[in-house]
Amino acid sequence: MGGLKVHADNAAVNVNFWVTPDEANLDPDSGGVVIWDVAAPTDWSTAQLNGDARGCEELILQRCGRPTSVPYRANRAVVFDSDLLHRTDDFSVKSGYLNRRISISLLFGAR
Repeated sequence: MGGLKVHADNAAVNVNFWVTPDEANLDPDSGGVVIWDVAAPTDWSTAQLNGDARGCEELILQRCGRPTSVPYRANRAVVFDSDLLHRTDDFSVKSGYLNRRISISLLFGAR
């Protein structure tokens, strides 16, 4: 299974956290979230924010966006502006149901 492609969320603040044990993650330097220093335009629709990964990637290129990668850790929370473009980092986990990567995203406030 893969993660979410580049997108922004229709909220003011994101809180993402992970609950799968660290032992399940086969690459401790990745597996979390990648967040760019590029915000989605305020006039974008929800469909553009969440369904147009190509448009998001083009915006990152146009604005020379710089990514920040936050590696996966169990019980680690990342709080950021929902307008910032972000995606699930590449990940590799052990096989088996108990090792599936579980990410919980909480969205707060109006965009």
